[in-house]
Order: sequence, then C-alpha cells, then structure tokens
Amino acid sequence: MPGDLTLVAQADVDAVMDAYADRPNLPIRQGALLELADWQSGMDVTDEQLTQLFRIRHLLGFSALAHRELFHHSGYSNFDTYVLVVQRFKPNEPSTFSFSVRRRDGQSTHFWGSDEFAFHRPTHVDAGAKIVFDEALLAALLELPDSHEHIYEAIVEFNLANTDSADVPDHVEVVMCKSAFEWLLQIDSNVKSFEVALEAGLSGIDFQPSEGPFIAKWSTRWPKSLNLLGAWVRDFCAVRGTSAHGAKKTDFVWTSRRHLAFIAIFFPLLVKKVLADEGLMTLADEDIERLRHIHAYLAHDPFDFDWHSGASHPWSEARSQETIAMLAKRLYPDWK
Repeated sequence: MPGDLTLVAQADVDAVMDAYADRPNLPIRQGALLELADWQSGMDVTDEQLTQLFRIRHLLGFSALAHRELFHHSGYSNFDTYVLVVQRFKPNEPSTFSFSVRRRDGQSTHFWGSDEFAFHRPTHVDAGAKIVFDEALLAALLELPDSHEHIYEAIVEFNLANTDSADVPDHVEVVMCKSAFEWLLQIDSNVKSFEVALEAGLSGIDFQPSEGPFIAKWSTRWPKSLNLLGAWVRDFCAVRGTSAHGAKKTDFVWTSRRHLAFIAIFFPLLVKKVLADEGLMTLADEDIERLRHIHAYLAHDPFDFDWHSGASHPWSEARSQETIAMLAKRLYPDWK
C-alpha cells in the first residue's frame, strides 16, 4: 500500500522508507503519505516549498507541545518528535539518495545508499509517541498574517528550547525561552518590560488563589511583586541573567529546570491569549481556566514529589481543579 501513484511507484516508496529505522536493525515498516496543497508524491520540491515545510513543522510541533501534559506516565512528546528530513531520490534508483546538512561555512551534501545508512529515531524521542496536537491552535497559526510574524519567531525559539536533546543544556534553553517571551510580547530584555507586558496581557484573567509550600518563598524572595506570576517573572529573569552572563547566584526560588517545566505549560497558553486578543483565535474554556489557575503551578516544586506515595502530582491536582471549574461553569453558568 498505497500502490503505484501517478508520479511515484510503490517500489520507490518502499526503497525510500528503507532509509529510516526506529533503532539499529529495526527499519520502519509503516508510515503515512501526506500531500500538501498542489504538491503530490513524486514531485520535486522547490526552495520555497521547503521553507514552508519547515515552517509547518514548527507550527505543528508547537501545537503538539501545547497539547502535551507534564508529569504523566504517557502522552509525552518533545519538539524532536517532529523531526523533518528532506530526502531527494531518483526514480528507479531510490536506494541511493542525497541530503544536505548545515555547516558553519555553508552546507554540504551527502550521498548514501539505504543499505549503508539509516535515519534513526533520536534516543530522546519516545518510541510510542503519538501525533496529537491542538487543532484549533494549529489552524490559527497556519493563517497567521505577515503582520504577526513575531509570533512565529517566538514559537521557533520555544520549540528549540524543548527538544530534550542532551546537546542543549538547561542554561541555553533558559536563554532561548526568555527570547521567546521577548518576541511574543514585543519587549526588550528588561525585567520591568516583561512585568508590564504580562500584567497588561493578562489583566482580564481572574487569577484564583492557591495554596502550597512555595507561596511564602515567592513572596519572601520577591516582596515587591504584585502576585505569584510577577514574582516568577523576576525570578526567571534573574536565572536567565546568570545563564547568559555566567554570574554565580544561588538565591533563586526555582532552578532552571523548574522554570523550564513551568514555561512548557505557561508559554503556549500565553501564545493563545495573544492570538485571541488579536482576534486570530478564540480561547477555549479549558485554556481560560488554566490561566485562572496558573498560580497553582507556582505553589509547588514539581520535581519534589514521591511517585511511590500513591498521591497525585500537585500539577495534576491543579489540572483536575481546572477541569472541575470548567465543568461547573458549563452546568451552572452563574457559578464563580
């Protein structure tokens, strides 16, 4: 399956797939053929089409990251789950192919045969990962007008900070995430600019009070902040400063790893809020409730949890409270 197509034979499709493996000596045995717009399987790809394909890869990957849940036993994905390989081949000679890679001084092209080379699934990508994404978000991003290109740039920065690759250390991911916020909110690197933009962008959100062991730590470390989110901004910017400039400071509420976990949840929500404010999509009830309960994620250390305790992870508890609040509003519209 699918059999010979108009522009490509089944034998060529099979031979191309031979160059892909889940792991050494375990080649891929099934896949899906996607034909986009006017492009059909077997056609060559122009440089413009290549640019669009990689753009779509970023938008799809981000929509998947926006849909994932952290601290769950299943359903996890990262940006490298959506690796895109562009492979050229000649009809009737598909076992020999070429691909180009980036170099600091340009690029180089490599020629291989599928009997001596395979594209392997990265070890940090779950073998059981599913293609699941936020459909409404992807639809909005695919229609993103040129005037809002800064949102796409923000998404690229965020995606590259969420590959889980061991080659990208935490402090680099922190810097990229701060850049993502700057692109999204159109601000400079100053912490005050971040605070003001975030306060203005979320002014219509009725934040719900939260309880947890870290509430006091935030207010003690950052007493001038208006709320937990404001304290988080200051702490994150301080962590980013040490990450970028190498200064040694240890008086942070959260480490880089904890900030990155929170950003993985908060940033996609903020992108949706920005899109909604610009009239480019409608915030779902689920997203509104998650923003209203966002302080609950800051009230706990997500990595300080005993998985053998039988209790629910505090971030999972927060998710449950959001769902309960959303359902209650649907059943009782006057409920607050």
